[in-house]
Amino acid sequence: MARLRKTILCIDDHWNGLMGRKMFLESNGYQVLEATGGDEGLKLFRTHPVDAVVLDYQMPGMNGDVVAARMKRMNSRIPILLLSAYGPLPEKKLQAVDTFLTKSQELKVLLPALQDLLSTRPKPFFHRWFDSWRGRAQGVRY
Repeated sequence: MARLRKTILCIDDHWNGLMGRKMFLESNGYQVLEATGGDEGLKLFRTHPVDAVVLDYQMPGMNGDVVAARMKRMNSRIPILLLSAYGPLPEKKLQAVDTFLTKSQELKVLLPALQDLLSTRPKPFFHRWFDSWRGRAQGVRY
């Protein structure tokens, strides 16, 4: 039997942020699985069908870039959105993710980013960043 709603796996060691994202996504029609760390998130990723992952970068034990790399080795087609409170991350930390948002952005920014990931075939992060940059640069007129 096909799942009617998309399932999002949210992983964050900060309970308030995790529950806030869960409630926000559920109020927008998603089913949400939550994990408070990388190991727990990897276990859910292995044992439950998910359509996308929303993952915190800074976590004790295993940072989000490591979790994302392990997930991509298991199933490279599942899009991963990485969140960080620490602003832009080095490109090497973003190699296994499909998009990146800072936690300082309003929660409502998460929804279109997630919808975009779910509606398009994921590209490597650098290519999506370059496409976005090129689109903005083409919109500038001198």
